[in-house]
Amino acid sequence: MTELDDERLADLIREAHRDTFLAVPLTRVTGARARRPFPLLLAATAVVAALVTVIMLGAAWVMLGGAPLPVEPAVPSESALPMGKPPRPSSSATTARGRCADFAVPELAQEGLTELPPLRFEVEPVPGRLKLLVYADDRGSTACWLGEEQHSVQVGASDLTTAMRTSFPPGRLSNASSAYGSNPAAAYTFGRAPAGATRVEVHFPGGVVREAQVDGEWYLLTGAGQESHEFSEITKIVAVTPGGREELPVEHG
Repeated sequence: MTELDDERLADLIREAHRDTFLAVPLTRVTGARARRPFPLLLAATAVVAALVTVIMLGAAWVMLGGAPLPVEPAVPSESALPMGKPPRPSSSATTARGRCADFAVPELAQEGLTELPPLRFEVEPVPGRLKLLVYADDRGSTACWLGEEQHSVQVGASDLTTAMRTSFPPGRLSNASSAYGSNPAAAYTFGRAPAGATRVEVHFPGGVVREAQVDGEWYLLTGAGQESHEFSEITKIVAVTPGGREELPVEHG
């Protein structure tokens, strides 16, 4: 389109409105053209051009393999923050029994208990590396493993057997068997024997028989390393009493 100067525009207006009365003086029409807001238009154009340049540069950066421009991450509300794990129980006790009493507090609380049953055995399945303390009464047992750096407390556990009684009523042969883990590997089988039992045998597949440690009405047998894996295959417990032999078959899942 050809740009019209003011003089040419005035001539065209006069020619078109030769017989018309103009309410607006011709000088105001041509004067308004002269006073167009060029500076404002130029400023707006410059701003738009700058925004387009920024957008194009950002798109080119991403297409060329650059990382997306950083975006300020949303700050989660206090209610959305993840809950941390409860702290592991600690102990300042210097004895194995004292440490077990401290470590067992949260585990006992989950079972509605406030204190450990009487201590029945304190042994060292892996000399210098792992101790085992077994507590029990008529209702159940608690095993406390103390490693060099870690510990484990098992309340009412018998995870190496199936459908076995975890209570220990007096006068009856009962059993619970459980494992510590793999570093070091260890396991135990434990229970109550009839009154007057002089010997308790733990039978394994292939006719292997091991004699358990007996203390009053309670017995315990532990194993470490490869031997501990065989505790998941115990076939039966046999208690020898003055009145004869009493057997308890052991089932596994």
